[in-house]
Amino acid sequence: MLRGAWILLAGIAALSAVALAFAHAEPANIKPGDGAVLDVAPPQVQIEMTQDMARQAGANDIVVVDANGKQITTAPAVIDNVDRKKLTVALPLTLAFGTYTVQWRTLSADDGDPATGTTSFTYDPRQTPTAGKEVLQVSLLGSPEAVAGSATTSFRTGGGGGTSWILLVAVGIGALVVGAGGTYLFIQNKR
Repeated sequence: MLRGAWILLAGIAALSAVALAFAHAEPANIKPGDGAVLDVAPPQVQIEMTQDMARQAGANDIVVVDANGKQITTAPAVIDNVDRKKLTVALPLTLAFGTYTVQWRTLSADDGDPATGTTSFTYDPRQTPTAGKEVLQVSLLGSPEAVAGSATTSFRTGGGGGTSWILLVAVGIGALVVGAGGTYLFIQNKR
């Protein structure tokens, strides 16, 4: 019975290691939210990532473009000095009415992997304001800080995979470890 407990613990450890190894610095929270409609121009776009970002020139940025594809941000995004998960870029003081695309890229300080993606928001005082989806990422541990991303939010990682691929690999390895442990116990009990 003690062997079974050790095998189960090994399976959990393997699952945790795989999940951490394939994680990227992706948005957990964003303001303005993805799909938001704002009646007041936002002063900035702020994204809180799932991991600390590496301090490497040009590796972490937020670029905001208008509906015609013209870049409206004039300065690079800034990583917060106190919390390296936060990335912020200032928006022009005179933001025209319209829909804007937020393009972000990050480099994880944890594993060195890059990630990119986009969200959008609309600034139009004539429309009814909505917050959009501000919480974008599901925590692998199921913490309340994160909820599933919206269908309009897109993420790309340097490895070409996404969170669903990571979970599939982690579950597969965990099942393999637990299955091997169960088989071992079954054979030991037959003796």
